[in-house]
Amino acid sequence: MKHTFSILLTLCILLLVGASLVPGLDIADKPRPRQGSTLTISYQWRGASAKVVEQNVTSRIEGLVSSVGGVESVSSVSNFGSGRVTVQLKEGASVAGAKFEIASLLRQMRDKFPEGVSWPTLSGGEVVTSSNAPEKNRPLLTWHVNANVPDREIGQRLNEELKPQLERIDGVRAVNVSGGTEMYMEITYDAVQLSYYRLTANDVEEAIRNYMGRENIVGDVLRTDDDGALSRVSMLLTIDTDRLPLESLPVKVIDGKIVYLNNLATCRWREREPDSYYRVNGMNTVYLSIYADEEANISRVADDVSRHVAKWEQESASDTNRPSLHFTPSYNRADEQFEAFRTTISRSGLSLLILLIFVWLSRRNVRYLAIITIALLANLLISVIAFRLFDLRLHPVSMAGLTVSLGLIIDSTIVMVDHYSYHRDRGAFAGIVGAMLTTIGALAIIFWLPEKLQAELFDFSWIVIINLAVAVVVSFLFVPALTDAMHYASRQQGRPRHLPLLLTWNRIYRGYTRVATHRVWRWPMLLLCMGGFAWSLMLFVDSLDSNVYRPEQEEMQLHIRGQMPLGGTAKQLNEKVLEVEAFLSQYPEIRRFETSINRRGAYINVSFKPEELETGFPYFLENQVIGKLITIGGADWSTYGVNPRGFSNSLNLQHRSERIDIVGYDYDRLYRYAEEMVRHLQGNGRVVDLAIQIPNRENQEDEFFMEYDHEELTMDSVTVQDIYRTMSTLLYTKEMGRRRFSGQRADIVLTPLQRDSLDLWQLRNSFVRSGGRDVRLSDFMNIQQRQAKNTIPRQNQEYVLRVAFNVLGSWSYTRRVVEQTTDKFNATFPVGFRCISPQWMSRAEEQTQYWLIGLVVVIIFFIAAIMFESLYQALVIIMLIPFSLMGMFLTFHFSEVEFGAGGFAAMVLLCGLTVNAGIYLLNEYNQNGRNYLRAYNHKIIPILLTVLSTICGLLPFLADGPAERFWFPFAVGSIGGLLFSLVVVVFVLPMLLRRKKTRPRQVP
Repeated sequence: MKHTFSILLTLCILLLVGASLVPGLDIADKPRPRQGSTLTISYQWRGASAKVVEQNVTSRIEGLVSSVGGVESVSSVSNFGSGRVTVQLKEGASVAGAKFEIASLLRQMRDKFPEGVSWPTLSGGEVVTSSNAPEKNRPLLTWHVNANVPDREIGQRLNEELKPQLERIDGVRAVNVSGGTEMYMEITYDAVQLSYYRLTANDVEEAIRNYMGRENIVGDVLRTDDDGALSRVSMLLTIDTDRLPLESLPVKVIDGKIVYLNNLATCRWREREPDSYYRVNGMNTVYLSIYADEEANISRVADDVSRHVAKWEQESASDTNRPSLHFTPSYNRADEQFEAFRTTISRSGLSLLILLIFVWLSRRNVRYLAIITIALLANLLISVIAFRLFDLRLHPVSMAGLTVSLGLIIDSTIVMVDHYSYHRDRGAFAGIVGAMLTTIGALAIIFWLPEKLQAELFDFSWIVIINLAVAVVVSFLFVPALTDAMHYASRQQGRPRHLPLLLTWNRIYRGYTRVATHRVWRWPMLLLCMGGFAWSLMLFVDSLDSNVYRPEQEEMQLHIRGQMPLGGTAKQLNEKVLEVEAFLSQYPEIRRFETSINRRGAYINVSFKPEELETGFPYFLENQVIGKLITIGGADWSTYGVNPRGFSNSLNLQHRSERIDIVGYDYDRLYRYAEEMVRHLQGNGRVVDLAIQIPNRENQEDEFFMEYDHEELTMDSVTVQDIYRTMSTLLYTKEMGRRRFSGQRADIVLTPLQRDSLDLWQLRNSFVRSGGRDVRLSDFMNIQQRQAKNTIPRQNQEYVLRVAFNVLGSWSYTRRVVEQTTDKFNATFPVGFRCISPQWMSRAEEQTQYWLIGLVVVIIFFIAAIMFESLYQALVIIMLIPFSLMGMFLTFHFSEVEFGAGGFAAMVLLCGLTVNAGIYLLNEYNQNGRNYLRAYNHKIIPILLTVLSTICGLLPFLADGPAERFWFPFAVGSIGGLLFSLVVVVFVLPMLLRRKKTRPRQVP
């Protein structure tokens, strides 16, 4: 072969380049996330109602962002004291451009917002994954921190010193310090005493703010800088709050007398009641938790953070002026998730070892083994170059694709080595290209799969496609050069081994091919094969468990959830959770349990030791936990994760099965229409439990509201503002920010003495001072209770309210009531308002796209037709697919292995692999003058080796058994189909070929 030296030198250069790029590969535990298309604008307005926030801030921002190009939809939620606008961009829109334009508009609009509105924060557009929300919210790393100081000092030191440093590390999304209690300064005043001084809580608040933030300019001084230039600097006189007690600050001068704070209120340090708790194994200590970005490589982030924490701990220990902090690792998610990656690497290594042993046993020739090994190494290292060029990430699924492709890579090498060493030409290259294109065509349909399945198999398909493309180049250029350089030839000198056996088989097979191609006998044989395919398909369909994609199940964990009734606090719920934690602590079979508590509920995730997962202990523990939860009252409890049915003691008495949504552009009118609908439905005695709700926020807290009697107010010369100031002084607690006390920063809270003791009866019947005289509040207003509407949602600048109810009657009667009500009000609503009856449907399952198998068949047909320049031979290749799938169908039926997504992937891959043998054989058949027996003798050994090598590459996936819900069915189905494809190529392919016509010999 010409240019052998140049080709081998090029091979060496590419190997060196590929080897140098290996350390820079992107290796992670999950696929690379996709660019997000959702932007969020959030803002705060302390003390403002949801309606005020919506009218003054939310609606303005919605109008701004709706005009931005690329925006598909805008939705918003206005809450009490805050709001959020969500912008959904169109597919293909520039996220960075839209984000920049929205930020510019918000900057222009900032000064037009009412006073007290915070600066709107624009976020989103980051990459997103298809991982579950619990996975996203789990910490990456957790330490519990100990020291010989109170917990609050540990937490303060971590927050002020270590937390800012960790937040600057690339890939860290958030750092949370939990545990311990924080101290704050509580200023408690007597509202009655304030009224005697004719003061309000606002007067006290203003005095404290002015006193704490007072800065007086007392003059200017000249300053000489480093360049010798003089500059004028103002001198400020500030108050040293560490030296002057807070109680001694003057509040106001009344009748010539200075009233000090200690005349009106008391100041004391108090521990703040926690609004959240986090514990591991019930240990109530200080925890440092690290959360990683979704797109981050968690292994690198974990290493960087761990090194930084270790370095900071050493520096803390060397500081003799302060007690050192001791960090004990409690949790490392990176180690747990990379266990799957290490398993995949071991599979790849085992697969490679099995393949090399198989190659050695097939020929028992060192040169042959060296050619295959070098070609395989060249494929892998050249593929590394392609991985870097296409910026692909290696994770457990894509590494599995690399493992699967090892057998496919060796196929092309074996075929080319066998052909070139015998014929000394590249005649087999057309067959190799055709076989690889059919496999690539089969894998291409992954890009049409459901989104969840596509997200997991996207990198898998690209890895296999790149490896196959590289294998074609290596087999064409480098394999012949290696074969020449090593002087390898497959022609045997002398008498072949097992010659009598080979001749006997050839005579038997020649007779079979005559019968299989006979114009009479081949049709019954084809009908028999078709009947076998129909029978195997029927068995497969009968045993098919499901044709839906099921996400891979995570390790079994027991999840316990507790929820307080509306109005409950995290502290109250924590007291109940402590009983559950004490109960769990007595079982040594538990590896760890993690507790998270906030005002929305409590979550306890219980992990078991690996050896206990194979026993019945998780089910036993769940039953014991349920028995314990039943004895803890005052909260709703539920469990899930072990028993599929789970447990819940929530009665959900407020559930309403029927609902009608009303949509409109004016919230006040919309609410009036909802009230009209409620009154209409109340006329039907079988409609009960009527309520006006906010969609998806049905359970909201109750509130007291006041209906003023304006006539009485006018007669008594009392204004609404007077009543409001009086009630605010009696009830309202104000956060006044953080100030420094004795070198430490702490919050200041202003609270009335009567806040906790004043109940509704006292509020209605007691006399309070308002407008300069004593009045009874019930004379001027009526205090009633209702459900708080502290949330106002909008979708595309339309408000949505829901009328929910129950109907005592049959399903048909209920449908009739809902439809009649909807039609009646739609007919009377003005333009811009409408009512709809939402249809409740179960979560749509992602149906496996079996029509894509037909697409694979079409792709393979056109590839074969172009290659053979014959529609009939392309049809022959296509006919091999259903007969080869018989092996997969029978394998799944008799093995009772779950089909699932792994079986579907095996079916897709088999469509491409099973035709490869037919392509190799037909390519040789066309080159040998359409002598089928000669083509069979030349190619059956390489075909046998390629199929067996692919099977060997799949064997490591059987190691974990049915526990691997994707890879085990994938390997079982592929191996069964490949083994049966040998039978199809040997016995079915002759039936499908045209019978060779014999021309009469012409006499010269």
